Amino acid sequence: MLQAIAFDFDGVLVDSEPLHFRALAKVGKTIGFSLDWDRYCQDIIGYDDRDAFRAMMRERNLPEDEQQLADLCNRKQDAIDQLIAAGVPMIPGARALLDEIQQAGQPRIAIASGATARDIEQMLAGLKLRDRFRVVISADDVMHSKPHPRTYALAAECLGVAPQHCLAIEDTSAGLQSARDAGLMTLGLATSGPASLLHRAQRVVPDLTHVTLADLKAWYG
Repeated sequence: MLQAIAFDFDGVLVDSEPLHFRALAKVGKTIGFSLDWDRYCQDIIGYDDRDAFRAMMRERNLPEDEQQLADLCNRKQDAIDQLIAAGVPMIPGARALLDEIQQAGQPRIAIASGATARDIEQMLAGLKLRDRFRVVISADDVMHSKPHPRTYALAAECLGVAPQHCLAIEDTSAGLQSARDAGLMTLGLATSGPASLLHRAQRVVPDLTHVTLADLKAWYG
């Protein structure tokens, strides 16, 4: 029975994955790591900044120095702050679905993301959506981000529902693994890559255009 929805953020509510890619690619160059969009979608998307830079450092055979890792994350944050300031579009259909949920007064909703709290808060404020979410789980709230299940397990816990009654809406393979391992139902959005990468989802749609609350209840009970 559908009692709650945990939305991923980047690629599900906001079309911000290109911004994360540009910021990561810019900072990755400083350690000799070359990142193109295909590589980002194949290997990096879905990870938080810490794990993204850890992967880059491993490939470059660099020691995983925590101070350097923190510096890279800070520089990436500075880079994306500048990009966010220019404005971030929403994923097609996302605002309409959020409006419908608000009008219905149910189900309970949360954000469950690998983005930093700062990124999420900045974008929600710019879109005037902060008051829609009483629960926001970010990379800052968990020791291990996606694909580890803790992000979605914590979202369901904070929403006060059993995981099997909570739907995760995701655009990445890592996010779907996190949700499934936490026991949530899953809907995949092919907004950041081909639908074939979302095979772990129970259902896949191109984006949220024409996806209604009635659809979600029909699909997930």
